[in-house]
Amino acid sequence: MVMLKVMRKKIRIILWGTIILVIPTFILAGALVGLKERRLNLVASVNKKGITREAYYKEVKRLYREMRERMGDEFNEEIVKSLNLEEVVVNNLIRRELLLQEARREKIGVSDQELREEIKSHPAFQKEGRFDKETYFALLDWLGYTPQKFEEEMSKEISITKLKNLILDGIEISKKEIRDEYLKRNEEIEIEYLLIAPAKEVKVDEKEIEKYYQENKESYRIPEKIRVRHILIKGREARERIKEIKRRLEEGEGFESLAKEFSQCPSKEKGGDMGFFTRGNMAEELERVAFGLKKGQISRLVKSRFGYHIIKLEERKESHIPPLDEVRERIKRTLKEVRGWEIAKEKAQEIASGIGKEELEVLAKRFSLEIKGTGLFKREESNLPRKIEEEAFGLKVDEIKGPLRGRDGYYLIRLIGREGMDEKKFSQEKEAFSRDFIQRKKALVYSQWYRNLYQGAKIKIYPVGD
Repeated sequence: MVMLKVMRKKIRIILWGTIILVIPTFILAGALVGLKERRLNLVASVNKKGITREAYYKEVKRLYREMRERMGDEFNEEIVKSLNLEEVVVNNLIRRELLLQEARREKIGVSDQELREEIKSHPAFQKEGRFDKETYFALLDWLGYTPQKFEEEMSKEISITKLKNLILDGIEISKKEIRDEYLKRNEEIEIEYLLIAPAKEVKVDEKEIEKYYQENKESYRIPEKIRVRHILIKGREARERIKEIKRRLEEGEGFESLAKEFSQCPSKEKGGDMGFFTRGNMAEELERVAFGLKKGQISRLVKSRFGYHIIKLEERKESHIPPLDEVRERIKRTLKEVRGWEIAKEKAQEIASGIGKEELEVLAKRFSLEIKGTGLFKREESNLPRKIEEEAFGLKVDEIKGPLRGRDGYYLIRLIGREGMDEKKFSQEKEAFSRDFIQRKKALVYSQWYRNLYQGAKIKIYPVGD
């Protein structure tokens, strides 16, 4: 019993050492497969190399087991749904396969000695600080691995680590970069500003409305809309189950009643009614079929990443441009808003042109504006729009800049004071700050590198169950 508790603790160290969504990466990857296998056996493919359902279900099972170990009775279906764990598993399988392919492309190998050293140095396989064979074999047995299979997968993990090191090891930061970044995060400034808000009392006449409508008719076009019902079946044997539903539809049973009984979409409560959709707002596979249907027509079986669907077209509204009467108030609001901003800009420019000739306080009083102050603040700590805040940090003391457009009007800003960083505090925090800074920089570089790798790959995701 004691041994089992120790094993569970060590497993948690392996699998939960970072965050809950870090999935164990000892997973099976599929091989090149044909169309039939692709349809029936895969959850995804990466550059035409398949990731099997066997691998997926094995990882889901393993993840659920470890989460129950960690969370006990708190682990339930709501947790699974809220964390989207099944999608996380698929994404991690894809990530690992993509990284393994890149490691092979870079000809990154792992020697037997590297593998032995990695296993022997792993804390999970040690007792009193030394590698222990009994612990090693006991843990592998608990995980469901033979030593050969475990070492094969460990070798892949090492190759991925070496790939990451190849990307990140050359990244360095200079003393100047460290100091500049620390200053950027810790300096404080204080500003005064005038805010010239868009004018509210703006008149718009009928001729302006008509002219705007004629010049911008197309922007008011209402796109084609369709209202559909659907039945969604997902999970294992989904294809066979939905075939049976399709057969019953062909024999004359009602679509709405079958949707309420069998669909696994929340729309089942409305008989599968999904409401109106325009193009671009449905899954591509569904849209292509749905928009090709005639009113009352029922589709063939449609496969998407969600599962299998049957679609029925209930109603279609053709694309059209509404008459002026229907959009008059919208146009009036648009014209008032545009003119309101124009008036604010003209006023802000007039005030700015007087700076240097008169004090800002005098100009503010003349235009019935209040000079507002911020007090000292660091970057991203004020209530100012980010663009205005960043401009303020670039000013010299007593320098005025503007007009600058923000979300709520035009700003004229003046820097009142600047507090540099605390040199003593910097000296105390420099080492820890440098470690954090380099890790952030590496994370950013790796994230961008992986994004480029992913975007350049041919990745397909299939429904998990059918």
